[in-house]
Amino acid sequence: MKTAKLKTIALLMTAAFLCTTNGMAQRPFGQKDVPCPSDSISKTVFKGSTNMAYNLFQKADTKKNENIIISPLSLDELLAVIANGADGNTLTQINDAMGIEDISAENASGTYSKLNDYFTAFGPKFTIKNNHSVWIDTKFKPKSDFNIKNRNALKAEIRNTSLAVENTRTDMNLWCTRNTNNSIKDAFTKPLSQDSKIILVNTFLFQGTWKYPFDSDVTRLQEFTNADGSKSKIMMMQNEFEYQAFVGDRIDLLRIPYVNGNVYMEVYLPHKGENLDDCMRSLTRKQDFQMRKNATKQKVALDMPRVELKCATDFKEPLQQMGMTDAFSSEAVLSGISDNSPQITDIKQITCVKISEEGAPAASIRERVKDMDLTQAPLFFTINRPFFFTIREHKSGTILFMGKVRKL
Repeated sequence: MKTAKLKTIALLMTAAFLCTTNGMAQRPFGQKDVPCPSDSISKTVFKGSTNMAYNLFQKADTKKNENIIISPLSLDELLAVIANGADGNTLTQINDAMGIEDISAENASGTYSKLNDYFTAFGPKFTIKNNHSVWIDTKFKPKSDFNIKNRNALKAEIRNTSLAVENTRTDMNLWCTRNTNNSIKDAFTKPLSQDSKIILVNTFLFQGTWKYPFDSDVTRLQEFTNADGSKSKIMMMQNEFEYQAFVGDRIDLLRIPYVNGNVYMEVYLPHKGENLDDCMRSLTRKQDFQMRKNATKQKVALDMPRVELKCATDFKEPLQQMGMTDAFSSEAVLSGISDNSPQITDIKQITCVKISEEGAPAASIRERVKDMDLTQAPLFFTINRPFFFTIREHKSGTILFMGKVRKL
């Protein structure tokens, strides 16, 4: 007699406030700086995370003329939670998708634990926070080893509760809202399915302050040309500072730093008349690396949209295309979660990104202007057409967010 497989749904909620000072978490009093993990295992995990980010994005980016924004690091950590309950070929496929073929689930979780500690110590003008919860129906008892591994390494909350009741859906929505500083509400809009026995939920909150903030007094209405050729009226922020930039034959790169210098946003802007998808498709990983490596400091007149975007992405098919097939089928070996080995039905991510002017005090702006060479002609970088971006942590190389903005 075959054992009935349990269905598992994994849902990721991510929120990014690209320059805001509201709701910033303060560094605990007396907390010392925490180094970025740099041992050989961590380097392998981080390299795998970066490789997975590009592969996954390419496979998930299927909707023409639509925006797509994902958080690769957020998904990586959720996969690490699942890996702690996986075995056999299912675990091998998860590790292969994460690009960490020879790294144990325990070591991968430990690396992300150390990375999260490093993020926590960034200081009062930064919040980078990953939160995980595993909701298991009371009909099934989660294994203590699964609970311990995820609580200790990834601080995951394990909740054994009745899922197909309205109170649980309310609790899950409150959990998501609380862990994204009220950015994502009502993530679960429909009653939970009677078939949903295990639900994994991840939230990833990023709040950062620009190193060179924008002056809201000069933000003005401008035109944005969408990928389908239509025009939109948007609020465009403006500033003029020294940035690292690279001017290519068809596409330019601008690196926009956050205040601590460890995290930056990289914007890839095609030249006028060039198609974003064609440019990114022809840009090899080696060429991309050379662009970032050869970016130089120069004065830039930057026009950047003030926007708030929300994007939902289903990762089931992209992960299957990357070889992670067993976890979504009756072949799943996730017996480390419970005795009735579950299978995953979906992995979905909801991403909310807000870009605004707010940042450092005005005094910082005046000091920066005083130090600039005002005789240097600026590079004009006007983001008034579709663009690609990443938000990357410099020391680990991990990609917090990446996306294509095709319409506003």
